Amino acid sequence: MRSRGVRRRRPRSVWAALITGTVLCVAIVAGILLPVLGLIGAADATTIGALDVPVGAVTASIVISYLVALVFLALTYASRIGAVSWITAVAAVIATLVGSVWPLVATALASVTQVQDTIPFIQKLIGQVTGLH
Repeated sequence: MRSRGVRRRRPRSVWAALITGTVLCVAIVAGILLPVLGLIGAADATTIGALDVPVGAVTASIVISYLVALVFLALTYASRIGAVSWITAVAAVIATLVGSVWPLVATALASVTQVQDTIPFIQKLIGQVTGLH
């Protein structure tokens, strides 16, 4: 029989899930988030500020999704069951992936809205230049 004060060691599958989840999350930040932010910054600089980048929404989405990922990684560490650890590690990776891709989606949606507001102006301008009202 086991003594009551002795804690069970974490199975290797828990450590494997934690290490894999952490490495993948860091790789997603380095390989996806940083290039996405660079692309958004370059697009904004190229348009000389005409591109309406939703900075607040982008920042909030990154912070929230990464906090969710950290919570899932903490649950991965706290778990003593290998299958649960793998599920929480995958959830952390998905949260990191969503948080890394969402800035691009949010900027694209803002740009589409901005273009939709611009199209009537361009049509009116073309009509004035060509004499067709």
